[in-house]
Amino acid sequence: MDDIDVPIFVVDVEPGPRFRIFGMNRAAEKEIGQASESLAGQLFEDCLPPHKARMLTDRYAVCVRSRQSMHFDEIGEMSPNQDWYRTTLSPCLDEETGKVVRILTICQNITTTKRLAKAAFKDGLTGLPNRRGFEAIVADRYEEAAHSHVTFSLVVVDINDLKEINDTYGHGAGDEAIRFMGTWLTSLLLPGENVARVGGDEFYMLLEETTPEGLAHRLAQLRRAVAAELRPPDRPFRLSVSAGGSVWRCGDAVTSTLSAADAAMYAEKSNYRRTRLPVLSRRAWASFSWSFQIAGWAVGEPGPLDLSEFDRHLMRLRVGYSF
Repeated sequence: MDDIDVPIFVVDVEPGPRFRIFGMNRAAEKEIGQASESLAGQLFEDCLPPHKARMLTDRYAVCVRSRQSMHFDEIGEMSPNQDWYRTTLSPCLDEETGKVVRILTICQNITTTKRLAKAAFKDGLTGLPNRRGFEAIVADRYEEAAHSHVTFSLVVVDINDLKEINDTYGHGAGDEAIRFMGTWLTSLLLPGENVARVGGDEFYMLLEETTPEGLAHRLAQLRRAVAAELRPPDRPFRLSVSAGGSVWRCGDAVTSTLSAADAAMYAEKSNYRRTRLPVLSRRAWASFSWSFQIAGWAVGEPGPLDLSEFDRHLMRLRVGYSF
């Protein structure tokens, strides 16, 4: 085994089952920074942290029961650099009894591959998962739910009037608004939940809400927080969002759940557009501010306007302008 340039550990199976390290090759010694003699003869619980020892005992026990090879991607607990490994458990069977008496553990360092994959799944502006990253997260959750039958919810969140913010204050302000929104949405997450930026002004969320009532409550919390004043630091504009969600049920296609969430978001955005005007650019503001001042309306910085109030002033001035 010492001629093989891949870390290999040999583990003996004892009644219980319990697992005792028999030895390792030179590549494994180099990888973990310990000599084979320092670990040989020790049980998992003798040389590993309790949580890791329990996890490995459970994992190896499955290999013993199934008598089949198993594969895992994980961070090496005994690696001084916390590198990623692809671990393969290969059972060795007794020729007479057919029982697993030894397990050959092969560990391939995949840190570089993992880092490249992480970069490909990450949004450069916010640091959140991108669309591909979110798809991978949902795929894992879907696979888990197929066994546990525990449902989840998908939510689509879209920043309102981002184009107008870019046009009025510049794309740097728009980027700041996106980063702020990503941080704010992340602050709303509970353990096991995720948020991703999947487009210019669009975010996806995976929430651990299993019922329409629970999802409606979370969305109501989000809307109340937005209404209470959502404003990036030191910026004259405030942000608003349109959001919609749907609960995934066992047997449903994830794409269908996401489409339902998207449709709910667009329904809310359509209502927003009927009741709100977009952020006015400085040029548009300059064109109409004199009329507002004549009407006695205090003019401040450009920002989201209430349509009903705006219409009252336009009607008073009899200005025939269509937005």
